[in-house]
Amino acid sequence: MFKRLPTLTCSLLICLLVSIAACGCGKVSIDKGEQSDISRDSATGEPSPCLGFFIAANPGKEVIKYAAADLDGDNTKDLVVIYKESEEKNKMLVVLDKQGEYQCTNDVPAPVSNQVITFRDIDDKPPLEFIVQGMKGANIGYAIYRVEGVILEDLFGEGMKDCC
Repeated sequence: MFKRLPTLTCSLLICLLVSIAACGCGKVSIDKGEQSDISRDSATGEPSPCLGFFIAANPGKEVIKYAAADLDGDNTKDLVVIYKESEEKNKMLVVLDKQGEYQCTNDVPAPVSNQVITFRDIDDKPPLEFIVQGMKGANIGYAIYRVEGVILEDLFGEGMKDCC
């Protein structure tokens, strides 16, 4: 048991440092899961076409969190959506706004609880990257994603297998 302690401590320290870095500096952190009308953009009050597209394309899927930013470099806001796949499993995808036409990326596993979506330009060039962090029970994880074409790419992460 004591042999695992340094590994566990190191993993927790890495997660803590990434969380502090993600929250403490840079672009935008958005937490929009508690809206009363999830079909509207909280900033403008206008209907969110990307979210409307997701809801129409995925009937019965409960939206947990979402956040908007230009993720493919075309000057239109795309939408990261975390949704409930089953009682113990959540998924995430991006709804891309292609000048009024909408398309979903592939889905990937998402944290079960305490999800946070943070946009961050990691490499100082388009497209914009984003960080998703969260938990499942006592397990904490995060991953950095980028949209490449219509593919949601996992660039780097720690602990996501245990929290998704």
